[in-house]
Amino acid sequence: MKNTKTDKKEAFLKAFDEIWTLLFSTPIHLDSALYKQPPRFKSALAQILPVILLRPVSEAQMHGVGIKRGEPWNLTPEQLIQWRPARLLAERLYDGLIQGKSQVKPLLEDFPPDFLKEWREAWGEAMTTQMADTLARTAPLFLRTNRGLPASQMVEEWNAKFSDIALLKRSTISPNAIELNRYANLFTTDWFEKGLFEIQDVGSQRMAYFALWPERFAGILQKHPGRVGSEEELPALPDRVNPLTVIDACAGAGGKSLAWADALQGKGRVFAYDVSEKKLQALKKRARRAGLTNIQTACVRDGYEEELSLKFAQSADVVLVDAPCSGWGVLRRNPDIKWRQNSNIWERMPQIQKNLLSRYSLLVKPGGRLVFGVCTFRKAETLDVVSDFLSQHPEFEAHQGGYLGPGPCDGFFMQAFIRKSV
Repeated sequence: MKNTKTDKKEAFLKAFDEIWTLLFSTPIHLDSALYKQPPRFKSALAQILPVILLRPVSEAQMHGVGIKRGEPWNLTPEQLIQWRPARLLAERLYDGLIQGKSQVKPLLEDFPPDFLKEWREAWGEAMTTQMADTLARTAPLFLRTNRGLPASQMVEEWNAKFSDIALLKRSTISPNAIELNRYANLFTTDWFEKGLFEIQDVGSQRMAYFALWPERFAGILQKHPGRVGSEEELPALPDRVNPLTVIDACAGAGGKSLAWADALQGKGRVFAYDVSEKKLQALKKRARRAGLTNIQTACVRDGYEEELSLKFAQSADVVLVDAPCSGWGVLRRNPDIKWRQNSNIWERMPQIQKNLLSRYSLLVKPGGRLVFGVCTFRKAETLDVVSDFLSQHPEFEAHQGGYLGPGPCDGFFMQAFIRKSV
């Protein structure tokens, strides 16, 4: 008679081997690789893979898996595919799903030496330790409610009916943000069907509102990265808003565009630009579900920036350049970054960001606002980019800006510039 538990475990480990190989033999990202897995093991893989990627050394010590000094950071992608400790950890963590989980304190060794070296040089030993501890832990799940569903109402109604599934609580970082204490499938609720909430990190929400109203939402930004401090009172969205022309220059799937369209109460126009037609199609679908009609999308291909500059020169009230970056602020959600990133990427990013800022600055009208945002805390991609932009563009002056997180939100940097009227 077959041992069904053993067979199931072996089948899981085979699925793990396949996805582990994919991560180091292709450019596929972790979330995409998990999405393509069969439902049978998707949940277990989604719990176990990020743990190994987030805390390889500390988890190995906790579970009695021996690894050589310097591993896994001194291994090539080809060697990582064959790295035996990963499979042993997957097996023991799989057993832990049944037996119960233990809390593991992250170690500095859970990060590549090159990451730690740059953090120490930029921010010092104490901040490096704090960031490593934060970025090696699983990220919280946040929602953003639309104006049709106050966050307080959703928290109260959910907790009254479904507290055994998950507990919801208001965030202290963004006015419409809700934090879940564990994963819960809210996509089957009437709230989701009616487009009354979106999944969006609370730091990303704050950046969206900062771009529209920096005078309200700059209060918790800091001169250095680190855990977010408290405010005397969480700022609210304004009750009355002016119709604005706003541009989300690197929109992706459009979380900030959706937040803008809702916050502006359907007034004005929100333009979402991105290089991915697939992401923009997803944005259109989300906008329709939420009943938001003031969003327009455009796929930006090579050369299209010049066309935009000629057609819409100095016409926008707000332009947000949420630029491609090293992504260090979102390592909790994308832990595979630290396994596959190298100095070539770090060297390219600042120039990409400078070019995007320069191109899209042409769309900002006199007195209008340009906002630079990245989900990283590298000085070369934050303060240095700001300094370079100001030296090259005397028609702009810097206003509010600073770092947000990492912890409890993802890590961000944002800086507002104003185009001088004369």
